[in-house]
Amino acid sequence: MVSVPTSLAVAAVFAGAGATLKLADHFGESSQSLHAYVFAILSGSLLGSLLHVGVEESSYVLGIIVGVALGGKINRPNLLAGLLTVLLSALILGLVIPNPWLLAAVTVLSFADELCHDRLANRTSLVGLLFRYRVGLKIGTILLAVKALISVITAVDFLCFDLSYDIASYLISKA
Repeated sequence: MVSVPTSLAVAAVFAGAGATLKLADHFGESSQSLHAYVFAILSGSLLGSLLHVGVEESSYVLGIIVGVALGGKINRPNLLAGLLTVLLSALILGLVIPNPWLLAAVTVLSFADELCHDRLANRTSLVGLLFRYRVGLKIGTILLAVKALISVITAVDFLCFDLSYDIASYLISKA
């Protein structure tokens, strides 16, 4: 069984990865400043370290990366630097081999979220609201945990990542 301090540390790393990824995305959209690269590399380091934690964590991180890449979202130099940092971190720390079905499920849900976000997020309907916040992977994660196909801890970890990304996005929009 995983200890509480370890679980909290992993959740904190997921949250840090989500917030720094949003900051990398934000600064990369506005310019390719030093900030854009610093946040991308920091996010890449955090995500890369999660590839070493366990099978479920590795499956989630790789699934999100592959889904986002398939959606064409790794489209700026700073984000490519972040991706290279993920790969370098995995080489240095080691990669826990992901669970194939979980990797596939997370990839499909992440890719679908990106496509639906791009195409439906600006609508004023409930569908627009849902896809503005990329709910597919969130709902999928909750269902996987309810069905005991992933641990509740993994679900909480991912939701920490996603929530911190959304909070950072909200704070940036208000600044």
